Amino acid sequence: FVFCPYIVTPHPPRKLQPLCEKIGRARVTHVVQRFYARLLADAELGPYFARLPDLDAHVAHIVEFWWIAMGGKTAGTPVFDMVGRHAPLGITEAHLQRWLMIFAQTLDDELPEALAAQWLTMAHGIAERLRAAAVR
Repeated sequence: FVFCPYIVTPHPPRKLQPLCEKIGRARVTHVVQRFYARLLADAELGPYFARLPDLDAHVAHIVEFWWIAMGGKTAGTPVFDMVGRHAPLGITEAHLQRWLMIFAQTLDDELPEALAAQWLTMAHGIAERLRAAAVR
């Protein structure tokens, strides 16, 4: 009998879990609400958000955006015109960097490190889209 250490034992198939399932709808909502509370309190970015006619509706819309971006399902087909909504605002690279910093702080405070890192990677992707199309 010859021992062979390279025999591969089968592993059960891996089930990928969308980020929305890892975080959960209630925590997504909580994180987005905390983020907007910080944005409103920020001297540089707060004025942009204070002008929104219905902040609660906006926050709910952003919760839907993130939920769907993370792989979640929702009733209906929400419309997200991120570039069109942000292009006329005069957003600069400094604004975008501040937004990312506040988002990162919020994620770090509200989520376990691994989940915060995954969500922040998505936020950097959003920032890149805005940078390419809406930042002056």
